[in-house]
Amino acid sequence: SVDILCSFWEGRRAKMSSSNGGDEDWSKMPPVIHAMIHEDEIALDPDADSLLPILRKSAAPEIWHKHGHFYSHLHDVWHMLCAWKQPQAVCRLGLFHSAYSNSFVSMNLYNPDTPAGRAELQDVIGAAAEEFVWKFCVINRQEMEQDALNTGKIPAEGKDFAHIRTGEAVHCSAAEIGVFLVETLADYQDQSFGWQSEMEAGHTDAIWPGLFKPTLRMSKVSKLAVVAKEYGHLEVVPPIFTNCSTILTEQNELEARDLYWSAVSEGSAGKQDDLIAKLTRASELNPFVAEPHAVRAQLLMQKGDWSRAADAAKSGLRLFYEWATQWDNRMPFTAWVSWTRCILLQSSFQEWPSTHGGMESLGAVHPSQKFRKLNDGRSFGEKPKAEEVEK
Repeated sequence: SVDILCSFWEGRRAKMSSSNGGDEDWSKMPPVIHAMIHEDEIALDPDADSLLPILRKSAAPEIWHKHGHFYSHLHDVWHMLCAWKQPQAVCRLGLFHSAYSNSFVSMNLYNPDTPAGRAELQDVIGAAAEEFVWKFCVINRQEMEQDALNTGKIPAEGKDFAHIRTGEAVHCSAAEIGVFLVETLADYQDQSFGWQSEMEAGHTDAIWPGLFKPTLRMSKVSKLAVVAKEYGHLEVVPPIFTNCSTILTEQNELEARDLYWSAVSEGSAGKQDDLIAKLTRASELNPFVAEPHAVRAQLLMQKGDWSRAADAAKSGLRLFYEWATQWDNRMPFTAWVSWTRCILLQSSFQEWPSTHGGMESLGAVHPSQKFRKLNDGRSFGEKPKAEEVEK
């Protein structure tokens, strides 16, 4: 298996652990991930009960946005920034990053052009967060991103951007641009999947939602992450991409995505070893995504290779917990985390079902939740007996 060095929130290095004990208890979720999955929003922001209803009462839950609605996007970007231990004002920027409309979207909740409109949002999220939101919403985000990608840095003196509606100069310090890039990392990673990648490759007539292949935007995101860390004066460096210090090449991203997609698109019967090899290679090429580990863990469980399955599940969980989002958007983050924890639990029992009923009776992620044995006796997938076929 692949040894992937990534950071946890406190900045410590975690390395791939053995299933034989003496390491992290991966059956337990980190507190922030526990709060996300249990929808304990107050644990993420003490004012969540006043912040979230504002967005829920707006048009955001009705507005289409990539693979969901706009409220879920704002909410999940906020979750990611909280999981990355960003300052409260940065997290609130993520939650309200389109409150004044911006250069990418047209909806707005508040009027950014009047003192009264800005004061209204300041009362909700605080002056520091509102300043971030206002600047983020009135500068040309594409210009900001391209500057970072083309030059590989942020000017030490910051930059003056033209207001997208009035043309007036809006000065952003290097630290503010660093904050905006961190928000952009979460923004892209939450909403991106293969449909956008198809359009970016020139297929602008691509049918939504398409096959739902994973995104090909991670290389770009990794480059923005490195620039943010090196030049953005970040208070807290996100743990992704080895503490924002590693660039994923476009070639490696594409090859890893294609290997993963090939593996999950094939039937596994009699092919476990070949699929495991593809997924292992995918993880070598892109060591920043969890799903190849999670799928490999299931295949290893099918083979009864309990120790390696546990290692693969732990590697997947570590990456899920670092990112606080999924890469394969066919299933939501909560489903991926629960499924991978379920595999890890079953590896400790050295048990994996081989019938339809057994598979559907899976679900427990902790020994305390397993009330009885799996229902291996129930199966709608059994072949009919010869005498039944004759009848």
